[in-house]
Amino acid sequence: MKKIAFLSSIVIIVLFMQFCGGRIWTNPIFTEKTMGHRIIAILPFEMIFTGKQPKKLTGQQIKKIEEVESITFQNSLYHSLSHQTFKYRNPIRVDIQPIKRTNRILDKNGIGIRDSWHLESAELARLLNVDAVVRTRVEKRRYMSDLTSFGLELGSTILNILLDSEDVPFFIFLPTSTNRIKAGCYICNGSDGAVLWGYDVVDETDWKLPANAIVDGVTHHFAKRFPYR
Repeated sequence: MKKIAFLSSIVIIVLFMQFCGGRIWTNPIFTEKTMGHRIIAILPFEMIFTGKQPKKLTGQQIKKIEEVESITFQNSLYHSLSHQTFKYRNPIRVDIQPIKRTNRILDKNGIGIRDSWHLESAELARLLNVDAVVRTRVEKRRYMSDLTSFGLELGSTILNILLDSEDVPFFIFLPTSTNRIKAGCYICNGSDGAVLWGYDVVDETDWKLPANAIVDGVTHHFAKRFPYR
């Protein structure tokens, strides 16, 4: 088990290196706006697919894939940021609302995963009773098939279509290939929705890697540079 954990760490370090060419910017009044912030919430990730759709997938199946991927990234960022709050040096100094609570409140108010991508930040912050929300988007050309490591299932029908498609790699058997992935993470003020901080990356990722390595590589990168310290 220790060997597996060590190898996973190596993979994440490599992904950090791949995503090193990001652009970070901070609102000049970030300190003033966040002075009273105590708790923030991570919204479901907005997933944008720019590749060629597998022909056998229905619209409902595509929706299912994107929503499962959205929650996968959301959970990963939560765990990455939570880890940063326990750092001995320079920890994150705000509480992060648990993902299950965030999504339960959204669902109770009739807001689906995809709905949350488009609603106003201030409205969502009010519903969630938080001081700021973290909005994140990922744009990529491939769907992920092996999300079971996150405890999420796409269903056997969807999985079979993905693994049978030449457009989506089966991570064990296909040769190494790379594709561009774009990701952006933004902190929006709860009172007025103003964007207070943002980090955009555009880089290549190796789609032969397991999905958890790709997802954690992206979110660890955001967490490492997250403000509120």
